[in-house]
Amino acid sequence: MCGATVQSMNHVRSMTTTSFNEETQVEEVSDVIETRLSGFVVHALIALTINLLGLLKYIPVPVFSGLFLYLGRKLMTGNTFLQRLRDFIAEKKRLPQDNPIFAIGRFKVNLFTGIQLSCFIGMWLFKQNAATSIFFPSAIGVLMLIRSKVLPRFFTEEEFVALGDPTPAL
Repeated sequence: MCGATVQSMNHVRSMTTTSFNEETQVEEVSDVIETRLSGFVVHALIALTINLLGLLKYIPVPVFSGLFLYLGRKLMTGNTFLQRLRDFIAEKKRLPQDNPIFAIGRFKVNLFTGIQLSCFIGMWLFKQNAATSIFFPSAIGVLMLIRSKVLPRFFTEEEFVALGDPTPAL
């Protein structure tokens, strides 16, 4: 996760004016105020935090560990992959009504989750091998090909939507 990406997107969102389109019933971007000054000031303030690095030695390591543990746990909530791993062994009657198992069945959900898990394990092993790890960005491209070319042979678009992974519109 990269903080600069989130920060930049939030900055653009804060500089955006939106309006509700009555015809399409969707909120649309009507204007974006462009300024370089606010981005410069934000990054200048980030650069000034280098002066505070000396204070970090006074903060105990368990505090940092707890902070990163909290942030990691917070990032996991809402992750559909982790939810589907948990639902793999859950009783159907204990699942919420909007669970994809009710829409497309346990077999399809577990098949999709199994494919994702095998891709994750494959990427992890690929990254761990020193001889192949330099090609890791190319391997991510292979994952994109798997999603766009291989998985549509096994899943319909409605199933992708139910799984929380709709095909992006181009």
